Amino acid sequence: MFSDIDVYQWEYEQFQWDVHILIEGTLSASIQFLNGGAKADLAKLEQRMKKPASDEYHQHLVDEHVGVLATGDAQERFLRNMALVALASRLTHSLHKMARSAEAFNERKKGYKPKKGYKKRGMSEFEGLWAEYNERFNIDLIEEHASRVAFVEPLRKVRNQIVHDGSEANTLKRLDEAGLNGDDSGWLDLEFSRKYPEYVHGGGMSAEVNVSQDLLDKNIEASIELVGWLAGELRRRELANMKDITGIH
Repeated sequence: MFSDIDVYQWEYEQFQWDVHILIEGTLSASIQFLNGGAKADLAKLEQRMKKPASDEYHQHLVDEHVGVLATGDAQERFLRNMALVALASRLTHSLHKMARSAEAFNERKKGYKPKKGYKKRGMSEFEGLWAEYNERFNIDLIEEHASRVAFVEPLRKVRNQIVHDGSEANTLKRLDEAGLNGDDSGWLDLEFSRKYPEYVHGGGMSAEVNVSQDLLDKNIEASIELVGWLAGELRRRELANMKDITGIH
């Protein structure tokens, strides 16, 4: 029977698999590969540094050693940043897919508008989803269950900074926006760094978005919990609707 098919649970399980295998697994394998190459390069440099050499050449080797370490750090930072981008995209896909699957008992339309809680200038893709889940399923992610999605806005902001600004944490202001303060606040947009300092590596113009492993893990955990909870809520509403139609209680 149709009631035995839980498409939301299927999506929840697929979401977990994709996150753990395709995102976390790929990240782990890539870092392991990079670390292996860096370890080999450092070993060669250290062997050369043990041999007698001029001060200039020894300093050159030291600089190369530092360069290998710095490159490794930058590459790992890039990989973790991309993992966060993939997580945000996969989360959006799951939320949309579950909403589409619910058309079997609750028809979907276009242009859901929030009743309250949003800026007038427009909604993000996640804000649009919260409005849809609220109107179609009476799942209030704006106020009643706001804590479940509190991680999403920072996740979206960090994702956008990585994708749209090339992982630059502090971007240059337009000439008409730049002030004459004599410091970075005059010509750099520091809003992201000030709002999400835990996601920033470095300072000034060289500041970069840095998704630490701990922050990535927390976002993954929160995303899995959200998709799992919504899958259960949608399934309950689907079964309740079927009982109303068939009269079976």
